[in-house]
Amino acid sequence: MGQGTRRYKRKFQKKKPNTEGENNGERRSYKDIVRDSEEFVKYYKSQNIVPEEEWDSFMEYLRQDLPASFRISACSTAEAQRLLEIVKSDFFAKLLSTEDGGEKKPDIKNLPWYPNNMGWQLELTRKDIRRSEEYFRLHNFLVSETATGNISRQETVSMIPPLLLDVQPHHKVIDLCAAPGSKTAQLIETLHGDESIPSGFVVANDIDNSRCYMLVHQAKRLNSPCCIITNHDASNMPNFMVRGEDDNLKPLKYDRVLCDVPCTGDGTLRKNADIWVKWNPGHANNLHGVQYRVLKRGLELLAVGGRLVYSTCSLNPIENEAVIQRMLIDAKGSIELIDVSDSLKGLKYRPGLRQWKAVSKEQEAILEKTVSSENEKSFGLEKCIRILPQDGNTGAFFVSVLMKKTTLPWEAELPLDDQPKPHKKSHQEKRRAVRGYREDPFVFFKNDEAIWESIKSFYDIREMDPTQLLTRCLVGKKRNIYMTSPAVRTLIVENQDKIKIINTGVKVFARCDNKRMRCEFRLAQEGLFRIQDKIHARRIPLPEKDLITLLENHDPHKPPLLSLLTEETQKLCGEIDEGSCVLDHQGILNVSVAGWRGGVSLRAYISKPDALHYLRLFGVDTSKYDVNKFKKEEETTVPADNDEAREDGTEEKNDPDVDDASEDDADSKTKKMKVEEKTEDGKETS
Repeated sequence: MGQGTRRYKRKFQKKKPNTEGENNGERRSYKDIVRDSEEFVKYYKSQNIVPEEEWDSFMEYLRQDLPASFRISACSTAEAQRLLEIVKSDFFAKLLSTEDGGEKKPDIKNLPWYPNNMGWQLELTRKDIRRSEEYFRLHNFLVSETATGNISRQETVSMIPPLLLDVQPHHKVIDLCAAPGSKTAQLIETLHGDESIPSGFVVANDIDNSRCYMLVHQAKRLNSPCCIITNHDASNMPNFMVRGEDDNLKPLKYDRVLCDVPCTGDGTLRKNADIWVKWNPGHANNLHGVQYRVLKRGLELLAVGGRLVYSTCSLNPIENEAVIQRMLIDAKGSIELIDVSDSLKGLKYRPGLRQWKAVSKEQEAILEKTVSSENEKSFGLEKCIRILPQDGNTGAFFVSVLMKKTTLPWEAELPLDDQPKPHKKSHQEKRRAVRGYREDPFVFFKNDEAIWESIKSFYDIREMDPTQLLTRCLVGKKRNIYMTSPAVRTLIVENQDKIKIINTGVKVFARCDNKRMRCEFRLAQEGLFRIQDKIHARRIPLPEKDLITLLENHDPHKPPLLSLLTEETQKLCGEIDEGSCVLDHQGILNVSVAGWRGGVSLRAYISKPDALHYLRLFGVDTSKYDVNKFKKEEETTVPADNDEAREDGTEEKNDPDVDDASEDDADSKTKKMKVEEKTEDGKETS
């Protein structure tokens, strides 16, 4: 998680100024920070985390900025494969080439251990890409494809924990410390591995309310009906209650639990250089208890036979092996470490440590390790995974995989409802109790919901359960309609009064106050993929040529005239009246997008990044849409940011051709966020 101390040691504790050495604690630019620390060197040399002969290489890598990396999302297999072909082609080579052709162009390499060749790492830092004019087209590509959910810019080592969870479509999964959400997104993608709506789901939780809306932003890119975002302290996570075969409520147990716990984050020194200034061994001691409590609660929530992954972006054994060993002792054989050495072929890593030293902030020994060598072997801590920067030009990371063999010794002592006892409230929890955060309710449709009949009839929707649809308002006009999976619906209906649920569902319909359309709701591109096979009317098949024409003419104020399209398409458009429709293309790549049939026009009702995405997949040169932010604004063919389809995929309220529907409260909270590039731990880059 990185920088976990910010969650639990807030500004209420006054810091003493550090006046020693060159890193004196003053706020400064990263380039002015001396990337070294005597305390750091002394501590980790004593812990033997790196062989002496590798120490210089280890430190050399830590002082370098971190390379950028990304993965191709796997929610749509056909689109992912086509995007992979693009990455492998000369298209990407051109993005990496410099205009003068002087220096050797940076390389892009495949991560051999990431499934299906979908993980990639560049020989460029995020700062290089963002701040160098020669790479502005590469930056535009990454930003655009990230906005559509087809690429996730994620630190290389951060991709490992979700892979080791081994999530299957039927699994019930919880990510206890989920923000900012890149691992959650990876879990959702895996859950949707076969592209159908799975029976499983992902609960993404975070203690910080504002960071929960970062989760919303991440999850919305993937348009999944199988995700619930909650706002609770992970160490005291309440139970979702579910009905058993006897119709009585019982606590939900998860098949998979991810505990990517708050940590000191010194494994992220390559991207968070200010840690060099603040580092001391006392921080890890302060977080050990928090990390243990989160792990303990995660194991309580885990079903027998289930798998839990515990991970940190810390080098410190006090946050890593010490937490795992303490839990193994307390669990008395009810859990075991799993050997995952064969799970990620090609990943270079080191085994977990068997011995370490616990010291004070001043590096005085505070605990002598007394565990016998025989017991050390029985714990199997060497099954943990340590990733060091010099092994793959990455950040540092720690991962361990645990399996729950039987119920935990203390589970029998829990109350009947299995709720954990709350520990002393943190400052943030107390502030939240005083100020309060109000969330709009989740109001599911009834079978005879009044507005459903008109929607169902207009689009000829068949075999769709309306009780999976919901809105976020009890009274007044319903603005947006969302859909959840049956399992998610059941969880929310039984628990929304007990658990603080921030967001769920994917938008499938949006109110349209255009009087020329007979239905009050248009189709939303976000959820079309999930329901398009149930829509049997208002579908217009398009040849590739016409679809490209619509994608290239994306200005909502100048929609493409029907006369620009083939005669067959014009004829088909004449068979339906004005309003929302589905535009279908069947070919090497099958595509269905939301459209709008105007009086004399037809257009694709999708965001600008989505339009560029499909143009790329069809092999169209999109360089004419690239905006060079380093040059003065010039007239381009790309729509302005205040057009209906914005860069972030949100919609302008006043589209004269279609509707004046505004987003509901839940969406508006997300839009208010200042969406900037963020590091894996959610910290804004400089």
